[in-house]
Amino acid sequence: MRPRLICHMTSSVDGRALVPLWHPADVVPEGLWETARARLGADASIMGRVTALEYTLGTSPYPETTETVERVDHLPEPGLGKYQIAIDPGGSLVWGRSDIDGAAIIVVVAESTSDRYLAGLRAEGVHYLFAGASEIDLGLVLDKLGSLGIQRLYLDGGPATSGRFLHAGLIDEISLLLLPALDGYTGAPAIFEYKGERDKPPFPVTKLKLTSNEVLDGGVLWLRYELDNIRQ
Repeated sequence: MRPRLICHMTSSVDGRALVPLWHPADVVPEGLWETARARLGADASIMGRVTALEYTLGTSPYPETTETVERVDHLPEPGLGKYQIAIDPGGSLVWGRSDIDGAAIIVVVAESTSDRYLAGLRAEGVHYLFAGASEIDLGLVLDKLGSLGIQRLYLDGGPATSGRFLHAGLIDEISLLLLPALDGYTGAPAIFEYKGERDKPPFPVTKLKLTSNEVLDGGVLWLRYELDNIRQ
């Protein structure tokens, strides 16, 4: 069974995602993200490559290997602790660690990922799963994470990754922290970004229902929406 996917994000009033570009600066109350995230009660988090980069050593390649790595998922035992999932189809992030704040790292890769990269992950104790030959099937990712016993999955972006899940019809809930700030300029990414021809295929979200609203410290408005989707 697929986990419930909660997309949790922070936005300026004009819908922009990059906090350092906001005006006025320093409008994010201390502990805002951590407190809201804890209240969502997720079993695991998932993020894209760009967001994951801040937790790694960068993109310097792992050492060369003569090993041929079988394209079989390398996963922890089901139901054990917390998990931090990172989508890295090309296999470029060098971790230098096997967990993030105690959550075991699982990297989502394509079958075309190199033996060098897979061997490097195994040497560091990092788990991985395959979700497509060369492109990532996000529905398959959720199916495999559900088999680990994950019931509630926190989508940690960024905008491009959130946009892909949105257009795949896989987001069950949007948790939005709306801050009293403005970007005010053209060019910064919105909270959802997706490159594709408009409504081809048809946009999958058919309804958003407001389930809660709450004013937090600093004038932050926390909005939560339930989504109805056409599954693709």
